[in-house]
Amino acid sequence: MEELAILGGRPVTEKNFNNYNTIGEEEKEEVLEVLDSGVLSAFIASPGDFFLGGEKVRKLEQEWADYFSIAHAVSMNSATSALIAAISACEIGPGDEVIVPPLTMCATATAVLANNAVPVFADVDPETMNISPAAVEKLVNKRTKAIMVVHLAGFPCDMDEIMAIAGKHNLYVVEDNAQAPGALYKGEFAGCIGHIGVFSLNCHKTIQSGEGGIAVTNDSDLALKLQLVRNHGEKCVAGVGLEGKFDHIGYNFRMTELEAAVAIHQLRKLEYLNDRRIKLADYLTERLNNECSFIRTPCKADDRTHVYYIYHMQYDEKAAGIPLDLFAKAVQAEGIPLYSRWGSPIYTLPVYQRRNAYGNGNCPFEPPYHDRDVSYPTGLCPNAELSEETSLFMFAVVRWPQTTEDMDNVVSAINKVVTHKEKLLQLSEHVTCE
Repeated sequence: MEELAILGGRPVTEKNFNNYNTIGEEEKEEVLEVLDSGVLSAFIASPGDFFLGGEKVRKLEQEWADYFSIAHAVSMNSATSALIAAISACEIGPGDEVIVPPLTMCATATAVLANNAVPVFADVDPETMNISPAAVEKLVNKRTKAIMVVHLAGFPCDMDEIMAIAGKHNLYVVEDNAQAPGALYKGEFAGCIGHIGVFSLNCHKTIQSGEGGIAVTNDSDLALKLQLVRNHGEKCVAGVGLEGKFDHIGYNFRMTELEAAVAIHQLRKLEYLNDRRIKLADYLTERLNNECSFIRTPCKADDRTHVYYIYHMQYDEKAAGIPLDLFAKAVQAEGIPLYSRWGSPIYTLPVYQRRNAYGNGNCPFEPPYHDRDVSYPTGLCPNAELSEETSLFMFAVVRWPQTTEDMDNVVSAINKVVTHKEKLLQLSEHVTCE
């Protein structure tokens, strides 16, 4: 094999893996209809015909509900907004606690803080990196009002166990399904099993409208509350018959007609795009399992599907003989966007370590909002903390328009780095691992 690229050799591939554009003529035509109409948003913050938005928003919501076999779909301007709305719709507020996973995008937990409630972190399963039902059970107390799960990287959580715990303790379950649209758990769509599920249409997701989110539920009462939080609900609560029954404020979380027009056709492509991801990931997994024993490939299970928003691996540094960060840097130099360290548990962020979400006198961590000490020390979630030291991941590699040839290049790059590891280690002091 040639010299390592990180040491001046030629890389295995020079492909741009970030080239991802699934926008076609269908989206363009739908958007042009909106532009020609001149109605870019039709929401009005008062009870009536346009409390629920315009034609494209309602069309998207109906198609989303039909596709996922769910009673209600409520569009938002982002999945973050939808998570905030979901916690609010469950009437969670000061003094309440929500159990959340530590490995996720930060918005999962800050949606709890945004409602003046307290996130309590449950450790993850060391195999899947999803929230551990056993860890959740240990944290339930009289203040607990909900469990929020994240179907991390595209692999569904153990929902039977989570729903059993919630039923036992009369808790809500909110599914952050931003990373697993279309994934199945025992024949049901992830995101459609708990009381509220949240999907993302952010520009990085499998299907996207630039920004956007969808909250889904089978509960008509929760659906109405989601709609109130989305559209200045304090102005509308009396008109929909909830005066004195739902006192949470609303926001402008409304999706535009333009975003909805794009999302309608992106939804129709979901099955195709997921199918491509799964086929490429399965091919890559087989090759890695056969040739790279120092890498543990993503979890698979017979009772659920993985849709591989992220291709997440565990790395055995001792078996490979190359430090984690140096290995990732060397593979990157070969043209493969492989990264080390999934990320620190989100409770290590300053807002949790300093417990200063809203400043002095208005902090959910302290009286009068909360009556017990909640802290986030090192060692709180040991499995999550350990994962940072062993994780490798690829974001764009298994998505359209990549091919099996690209998967072969991933394996070739990894094998090239390992083959030349002695020279790499000798010169490692000249390699900066950021």
